[in-house]
Amino acid sequence: MKYLEKFYEQEELIQRFTEDGAYLSWVMGIYLDRDDVDELASDCLTDSKNDKKIDFINVDEGLGKITIAQGYYSTKERDVAPSNKASDLNTALAWLTSGDLHDIPENLREIIKSCRELMEDQEISSIEILYVHNLPESENCRKELETAANHLKSLLSDEDIEVKYNELGSSSIEELYIRRESPIIIRDKISIPVKPIYTESSTAWDAYVFSVTGDWLSNLYKSHADKLFSANYRGFLGAGKRKKINNAIQQSAEKDSTNFWVFNNGITVLTLGVDTSQKNVTIIEGISIINGAQTTGSIGSLRRTDQLGAVKILCCVIKCNDPDLIPQIVKANNSQNSITSWDVYSNDPVQISLKEKFLQYGKDYSVKRGFDNFNNELSIFNVSQPVLAFEGNYRDASRGKNYILQNNTLYEQIFNRESKARHILLALSLSNSIYAVKSKILNKSSLNANEQQALYLFSNLKFKMLFLSLLARTLSIYTEKTLDVRIAAISQEYATKSVQELARFFEFFTEIVLDIMVTHLGDKNITEYANDKAKFEVLSKEVNDTIAASRRFVQDTSKIDILKIMIWNG
Repeated sequence: MKYLEKFYEQEELIQRFTEDGAYLSWVMGIYLDRDDVDELASDCLTDSKNDKKIDFINVDEGLGKITIAQGYYSTKERDVAPSNKASDLNTALAWLTSGDLHDIPENLREIIKSCRELMEDQEISSIEILYVHNLPESENCRKELETAANHLKSLLSDEDIEVKYNELGSSSIEELYIRRESPIIIRDKISIPVKPIYTESSTAWDAYVFSVTGDWLSNLYKSHADKLFSANYRGFLGAGKRKKINNAIQQSAEKDSTNFWVFNNGITVLTLGVDTSQKNVTIIEGISIINGAQTTGSIGSLRRTDQLGAVKILCCVIKCNDPDLIPQIVKANNSQNSITSWDVYSNDPVQISLKEKFLQYGKDYSVKRGFDNFNNELSIFNVSQPVLAFEGNYRDASRGKNYILQNNTLYEQIFNRESKARHILLALSLSNSIYAVKSKILNKSSLNANEQQALYLFSNLKFKMLFLSLLARTLSIYTEKTLDVRIAAISQEYATKSVQELARFFEFFTEIVLDIMVTHLGDKNITEYANDKAKFEVLSKEVNDTIAASRRFVQDTSKIDILKIMIWNG
């Protein structure tokens, strides 16, 4: 299988997280559309004997989504994966929602606490439970997952949180992987039970306009679910009270079906072929809905379907002969929507300029989604959080990468200056040094009190970005010059060094600052500092004063001398 061949190439990932941990993280990278798999593994793998049956937990505050996974990696050929591993998720979900926090190990406690707080504050709209393995899927596993999902629904007091489940075995993972290579993964012949009411064409494309019924769209969604949106920037985001637009779509379909056609923008479909030769029916070959995912999902997830035959929906079907034009069609059809992918910025002149600038320093900067190239740390997706946190906005940075890139104001804040290439390099290198220091602590056989407390801090979802903001401020103390965190950058002289080399150099300073920070914090709640800017300012001053007061923290002054040359401030 293609995806397995690619996985076996990830030697460094496998060495760091063992084969089973690397496999789970790598698959979750595909599933969550993340190309920063090393970071994903570091943040989300629980890596504990007492993990409460939670092997992997990802919280995306910006998307309002919690993802919990149980993993199984078999080194032997088997017919199916063991279903008891899927049933273990019942235990995981009980601890997520109601288990005594004091009985949860420290590395999980803060994450579970944050999940509960987000749910209580109605910041979570969906929870997804997954069983990830490298064997064929089975009906027994599906039933166990369905039982776990129903169990979670009974545990949740808020019925507005959507619960999803999925078994990711070898065939479904292969399909996810292949999906990245083709904008249309559903290649079936689809029957539209009407003839087009209007057509338009050019040398590169043909377009057909239909008026379809709600029950046709509902059945389409029930048959193919999220595969329908393979070429879309986003899938269906769920319905319910928190999804106001999608809830309104459902309300309109149920209560005002006569006017739905004029209230709704309709859907746009990309297809490989169109056959209008048959009487009273149109056959299309392959389908991906590139605009109208929310309409499709909202209609398809309605419980009552008896009235959907009266719902009429505008449907435009496009067959394009020019592969280079397809991404432009997809982008144009999504330009009015808030999207969760960074693809929309791929043709931004600022991004193109950045790519050219990084090439001058011998680096490849990716402006498009590229999971297969996840070892390339320099991408629009990977640098957004570090830059925002480095410049002091650790609160928005903690809300997630997708949140940042669908917020135009934050995007402009990050990518608004010509000097940004080397500035980005500094922020990303410092960020990577934090992950490296965390990994060092995790790999130690025994830990002192400060290291144990550091790991506890790292388990807080908001800590890393807060720590990066504080770390950026300490550079002024080390370099003995006032630095503007919006401008400070790697100097021209050092810009040709790799991100890994720069991060390794910064590890020394990161370890020092982390140790001082832990000492000052003691057993105080880091969330208070994350939520209170004034408290963060006090902490930052205390740490900087400690560094400035004593040179004993850096016996090797040659590192400081290098740092002074390495950091540029305009």
